[in-house]
Amino acid sequence: MIGYYSVWPSFLEIGLLLACVATPLFRSADSPPIPSTGRIDTLDGLRGFLALSVFFHHAAVYQQYLRYHVWDLPPIGVYSLAGQFGVSMFFMITGYLFYSQLLKAKGSPNWKRLYVGRVFRILPLYWFAIALVLIAVAFQTGWRLNEPPRQLLSELAKWSAGGIFEESPINHYDHVTQITADVTWTLGYEWRFYLALLALAIPARWRWSGIVLPPVLLGLVILHQSFGQSTKPWMCTALFLIGMSTASFRAAFPDFNFKGIPGSLLVIALLVWTFFNPPSFPIVVLGEAFLLISCGADLFGLLRWRPARRLGNVSYGIYLLQGPVLAFGASIAAIRDLDLRSPVGHWAVTMIEAIFLVSFATCAHVWIERKGIDFGRRLLSGQHALRNFTPIFGRLRKAKVST
Repeated sequence: MIGYYSVWPSFLEIGLLLACVATPLFRSADSPPIPSTGRIDTLDGLRGFLALSVFFHHAAVYQQYLRYHVWDLPPIGVYSLAGQFGVSMFFMITGYLFYSQLLKAKGSPNWKRLYVGRVFRILPLYWFAIALVLIAVAFQTGWRLNEPPRQLLSELAKWSAGGIFEESPINHYDHVTQITADVTWTLGYEWRFYLALLALAIPARWRWSGIVLPPVLLGLVILHQSFGQSTKPWMCTALFLIGMSTASFRAAFPDFNFKGIPGSLLVIALLVWTFFNPPSFPIVVLGEAFLLISCGADLFGLLRWRPARRLGNVSYGIYLLQGPVLAFGASIAAIRDLDLRSPVGHWAVTMIEAIFLVSFATCAHVWIERKGIDFGRRLLSGQHALRNFTPIFGRLRKAKVST
């Protein structure tokens, strides 16, 4: 029996997506956004599944919105938690990767390279997504100016800031969240974490203070959450600290690994338990699963499989572009009617949108994401490039003098 919020169709469609991504058509997604010798392939594979979990969450949100005109969490807990857990593990990955860099560099990384790299990693694709949002808003408002130009420019400036500001109406259009799928808020917390690295670098100068600090801070945050009101800033702080604590564990026990069948079984058990019987503080259980994955648990090889790593490489595009893709599908009457006609029609639409989204994200990865990263690298090495032209300028000067 299939329903609008059945769980098994999403697993079937993820399998079909992996089969599609395994074909040579997606070979261009093989290159990771930022090549590094220290990459962990299980985390690369994990990213793709996290982005897809957020997509299926929003597909359920959109189905409910089209049917009842209510933009809220899906009525079924699995799809309600899928988006939250996907975002949670994305924050853990960020905390893990960048705190690992601090520990490795003993608190003195190349700050210029780090921050310039972040800007050109995040902003180009973000600006492209926002351009799509602006086009959609223009269509919805009939290409009319509904507010003073100064106010519109102020709104555009906030939207151009890379997610630092909260989502707000544009040109008096109040449903921008339905176009973005409300995913840009996470970037604001990412930027705050990158700024916090400046302070976190101080204890990271000494091995044991750098290793001990994250779990101590995590314990204090969990204690605060247990006795106080749980808020988004404190929850996001805990998620980053889980990733940082994992980095501390890996630095303290570099030879520890949890590969093989036992590790995969334990990760699956933790995830199933969290989804179907969520404890009072589920991010701790998610953190345990994340620790095991960072130590080599690969879900019976699934996270190391090339199609999974391809999805991981384009996961930023899957995450950021899913809103415009879902909104575009909902704007077409034939697709909207098929989605609302029956559960089978809904899952057919979801599959079509998922394939289109992954294809779109792959193209964006090649033509926007990697181009932006390459431009940032060239900008960082600009002084060296100018130095290469010095002999040419000298010859030109001599030729001018001789004439």
